[in-house]
Amino acid sequence: MSRPAKAKRKPSIADVAAAVGVSKTTISRYLHGEYDYMSADTRARIEAVVKELGYRPNKMAQGLKATNSRMIGVTIANISNPFSSQLLKGMQSVCRARGIQLLVSDADDDPALERAAIESLMDSQVDGLIINTVGGNDEFLTTFASTAGNPPIVMLDRMISPIVCDCIVTDNAGAVDMMLDHVRERGFTYAVFVTQPAAGITTRQTRAEAVRAYLATHDLAGEVLEYADSPRDDMDYGGMTGGSGAVSGSTAGHGRAVDNDSATHGSTIGHCGTVDDGSTVDDTVGDNGIVDDGNGVGLAARLTSILDAHVGERICIFANNEDAMCDVFAVLAEPSEPLSESCANGDDHDGRNDIDRGKDRDNAAGNVGHSNDHNHVADDDHDSAIGAGTVNGVGTTVGLCAFATERWARYSGPGITCLDQNPVLMGRTAASRLIARIYDGDSSPAERLEIPARLRVFGSTQKR
Repeated sequence: MSRPAKAKRKPSIADVAAAVGVSKTTISRYLHGEYDYMSADTRARIEAVVKELGYRPNKMAQGLKATNSRMIGVTIANISNPFSSQLLKGMQSVCRARGIQLLVSDADDDPALERAAIESLMDSQVDGLIINTVGGNDEFLTTFASTAGNPPIVMLDRMISPIVCDCIVTDNAGAVDMMLDHVRERGFTYAVFVTQPAAGITTRQTRAEAVRAYLATHDLAGEVLEYADSPRDDMDYGGMTGGSGAVSGSTAGHGRAVDNDSATHGSTIGHCGTVDDGSTVDDTVGDNGIVDDGNGVGLAARLTSILDAHVGERICIFANNEDAMCDVFAVLAEPSEPLSESCANGDDHDGRNDIDRGKDRDNAAGNVGHSNDHNHVADDDHDSAIGAGTVNGVGTTVGLCAFATERWARYSGPGITCLDQNPVLMGRTAASRLIARIYDGDSSPAERLEIPARLRVFGSTQKR
């Protein structure tokens, strides 16, 4: 009986060294990016042999034997949104060029998960951390960054104060001013900045404060609206309920009848049919007429109230991020009857889109254009084609804009005018900064680096 052939042995570092004609120490230095005393010819020969033999170093073994593991840990606040994926793309491009491995953990918007992720990454012997924080961990992160012996960290998009580590952020105040200048130039008279709760999250706080400052010093009225609920969590397009049963004693927009199988007393259905639980909102009105939703709840009810209060004006809703923009879409969606299966898949009921059924509101404050051309300004001749390319039947009485990546915004509805934060550049900058701290001997003082946002104009803020 013949003996089975032995499996082909994987090449070792000793094999590479023998083929190149250098010591294993030289190969190890090459693999760790330590080229200071290595000639270009030696580097080229090592690279060629590594490729020829198909040698793949054991990263974990390297970490045990070397001072540096050549691994960087990353925590992302919420990996599900497009912005986060672009941040990672930028980081990866820089790390790949330096032979550094990224270990990524999703904190799922949970401060406790973020702390656990950081501790887990530390157990994996990472050389440093890039943290896109969920917020609420400032004391933990400040202590971590200030403790001798801990690896360096870089904060990305959201920062901590005081600045004890490098912080890579958007020029949020400048971006807000740029967008609101555009909103005024397009003839809008009322702006609503919509954001999830800002407490503990510097990005949201900075943007909300910039909006308030702008409205206080320019001829543009408006308000800051914080909300804690997400309409997308509760909407049921088959029965148009808010997830808590049918509504009893409710008021429906445009005379749409509501069937009641179970009681949810005191609720209100607004323009989009979204159900609010009837809780009151304690609005605080400042001296400049800016309204803040003090309770941070009831996005559907609050936006409906704003639309009703400003009929005849040009209103523009300015969303803090892609998630907030999607929530606004959900609120503005207005099927006037339960959606059929075909309509739920994007087909019209009878040749008309859902927006055609709400014309009594469409004429209130001006229509949204629908061109996807870069920086294109739709003219009034396009009004007859309202609704082409809309998402969820978004209403056409308001302008829409957001902090959002252009790749996402360009193909959403009519094309959403956006402030693209260039997340790939932000990710690259964060990785480059951390690598310089870890491997290149950069010991300069920690600093805050601001990346300018780019205004991208599409049909959602057309001029009238």
